[in-house]
Amino acid sequence: MAYERKDRYYRKAKEQGLPSRASFKIEEIIQKYHFVRPGNFVLDLGAAPGGWAVLLAKAVGPQGKVFALDLESLAKPPPANVSFFQGDIREEKTSTWLKEQLAGKKLDAVCSDMSPKLSGIFFKDAYISTELAELALEMARFWLKPGGHFVAKLFPGEEFPAYLKKVRAAFTSVKVVEPEASRKTSREVYVLGLKRTGQERNLEGSLPFIFAKS
Repeated sequence: MAYERKDRYYRKAKEQGLPSRASFKIEEIIQKYHFVRPGNFVLDLGAAPGGWAVLLAKAVGPQGKVFALDLESLAKPPPANVSFFQGDIREEKTSTWLKEQLAGKKLDAVCSDMSPKLSGIFFKDAYISTELAELALEMARFWLKPGGHFVAKLFPGEEFPAYLKKVRAAFTSVKVVEPEASRKTSREVYVLGLKRTGQERNLEGSLPFIFAKS
């Protein structure tokens, strides 16, 4: 934690009462690419401790809604326009909860800050982070409306080009973003997919545990 205490984004988060420095990463991406707007319905994957949820709630405003998911609990109660579910996105009870929350609607954006517990072995961490980003992409393919947007964190390893190819097949424009708020020692990047085409092959059958059937 010593390196974080010297970091201006860590201090800024503390000063503003935010759960983590991650708030400034999603804030930076939203401000630059304007992919979350007032009134939007947004899915926040890997939500704990709650840094993204706070900024996403602000971006969608009182008419919008953020659906936050994580295996861990949030550090503090979220804003009023955030619904939080503690669970595994691969379990049916999680997708059932999301289906009930959406009540027949589709999402405007899917945002994933999911990360593995880092081992310090880069190829291992990169591989697992790509698996999590794949899960986030599958969630987007199922729940995201055509024209909707997607962002997911990962550590780019040898699987990265293949993952980018999948995102490019699903979205009109794809960016690889390295937020200023990321620690200088971190290799994390965020893959941003803008304007889902809705014409890519639907992979619903490949990960059936994600999807709540009617």
